Amino acid sequence: MNAHTYLFRLNVNGTDTGRGEYIRKYRESTINTPVKDVNNIDLRCRTDKMNAKDTKNITIVAGEKFGLEFHEGDEDTSRFIEEEHRGPVLIYMAPLESNGEGDVWFKVFEGGYDPKTKKFYDELLMKSGGKMEFTIPEEIKGGNYIMRPEVIALHTADKKFKPGSMSYGAEFFPNCVQIKLISKGTLEPKGYPIPGIYKADDPGIFFNLWDKYDSYVIPGPPMYNADAGTPVDQQGGPPAGEGEPSVEEKPTVPTTPTNPDKPIVKPVVVKKPCQRKKKRRSYQ
Repeated sequence: MNAHTYLFRLNVNGTDTGRGEYIRKYRESTINTPVKDVNNIDLRCRTDKMNAKDTKNITIVAGEKFGLEFHEGDEDTSRFIEEEHRGPVLIYMAPLESNGEGDVWFKVFEGGYDPKTKKFYDELLMKSGGKMEFTIPEEIKGGNYIMRPEVIALHTADKKFKPGSMSYGAEFFPNCVQIKLISKGTLEPKGYPIPGIYKADDPGIFFNLWDKYDSYVIPGPPMYNADAGTPVDQQGGPPAGEGEPSVEEKPTVPTTPTNPDKPIVKPVVVKKPCQRKKKRRSYQ
């Protein structure tokens, strides 16, 4: 389906993995189709292939950056998502042994709306060709995990979800990666269930992108607390001081967090080959 997105591949130590490597198996026929119902089990990983043995684990060292790469489709890997599909980007983790079941998911990153630049976080990925770099905090306990990056598009979120219609409700684009985390940390953050973290009438889910606004409430549980492993409210947006990066240069990403309470996430900026005129479409 055009205009949508999915997690295409990873980049670890400067090397791109193959398409779908270490990612829970796609449904190829509906690979970039969004989840619309916040109570649907597909909200977890957007797949029915939930056997951990079917997917390899990729080794990641806490505190070191690695890349996530989202694309609209396989044919054109320069496009991330349709421009009007603006919204937040979030990343959750859960112990692999849980297979994502129960109160096990904790949030390690949230990028929402920046009132200074008037941009949603996924608009930075639109400029980077769907690429972003992420650092798992060093305080997280080592072990095997499911990592769940998620893009939420709000272009139809001004109307509450209606079963059978693509024109009602926010659109969710999660995928799940299996990782082996190398870390000396001991933190085991408080977890929440997926589905269960969102409600259809949450202010960050039921939101009018086409009206005037100067703020946005990021949906889901709060970010984990690096000091205690308990929730703490944090308003998302592009990393502090980042603003809107230049399309001419790739931002420098530090290899260790400047704020140990919040992971480092930076978009990898590349020139965008073309621009499409923004207009609101009618979705069926």
